[in-house]
Amino acid sequence: MSKLPSAAFHKEIKRYFINNPLFRIIAPVIYGVLIYLLILLINNNVTQINDLFSSEEVYVCIGLSYIAFESIRFIIILTHKYLKSDFSLSRIIIQLLVTTGLTLLLVVTCLKIYFNTVYGFSISTTQLLIFTIIFIVTALLYNVLYFSNYYLQKENTIKINSEKQQQQVLEMEMMEFKNEINPDLLYESLESTIALMYRDIDQAEEYIDCLASTYRYVLTNRYQEVVTVSEEVNAARNIVRLLNEKYYGQIKFNPTFDENELDAVLVPGSLPIIIESMVRNTIVTRFEPFVINCYIEDDYLTVQAKLNERLILHETSTNAITRLQKSYTLYTDLPVIRVKAYDENYIKLPLIRIAEEV
Repeated sequence: MSKLPSAAFHKEIKRYFINNPLFRIIAPVIYGVLIYLLILLINNNVTQINDLFSSEEVYVCIGLSYIAFESIRFIIILTHKYLKSDFSLSRIIIQLLVTTGLTLLLVVTCLKIYFNTVYGFSISTTQLLIFTIIFIVTALLYNVLYFSNYYLQKENTIKINSEKQQQQVLEMEMMEFKNEINPDLLYESLESTIALMYRDIDQAEEYIDCLASTYRYVLTNRYQEVVTVSEEVNAARNIVRLLNEKYYGQIKFNPTFDENELDAVLVPGSLPIIIESMVRNTIVTRFEPFVINCYIEDDYLTVQAKLNERLILHETSTNAITRLQKSYTLYTDLPVIRVKAYDENYIKLPLIRIAEEV
């Protein structure tokens, strides 16, 4: 047994056509007239169709339709509220039996009262059998319409959710693309290029080549799942070269790897993101080098630097680290570790192990 919260339940149940006021008013009228015409055909009294709107029986049929529809609707609401909403076989059977039973009970009771009050005698067995069959079919049809409406809405909900997910993916891809472009780095580099052009043309050309290599690496590996440590180190050197123009040439990048360690793999852009985040969130002065050490230890690539944080952290680079952590969860169970201890800042990236197919 499960019970939806009141607000959620009312929102859920209002989606079904059976709760539409227009349907509840008009459908029983039309259905009641059809029942009356059907009874005339069964009794071979088609000539009475001319007296359709002046006949008392047609209004009785309409009234019985209202009673049947509302009683079935009431049971459906109760089952939807108190039984599991996954439409298991047991729920469907219970709903069919209860709605059919209650409908027949109310219709037969009303018919007996009507015949005894208006005509002064009980309804005949044949007439009772006709009405019983008609309203059994009525209950079945009403439930079939309800279940079909449920599955149609369920399918539509799945499609809508799928479209929303696609929209979210597109938005995330656009956001990732924007972050990959890294407008802060781009604008700063362009400004540095302009300054270099007034001072040294050769250095400006070398700086532009470094900038082009940085963004070429980003765009080339945009759809790559992993890259080698060697490629990441080269990309990190380019980032350091670009940043050094702003930070007085005081950023020193010291990668220490064995030859066999350079073939380990990482998520593309990991090292550049970490180095830029460390630099932008650290007070770098022209009087003391800011040394960034990089080495592999215990299945982790460790990036270590002196801790000297700014009072206000650089939001974009901090968010980039958070996205990087989420990216690594797709490839490994090992977490990205961030430790600040003994005036040192450590960020450890788990090395990704690719299983070879036998």
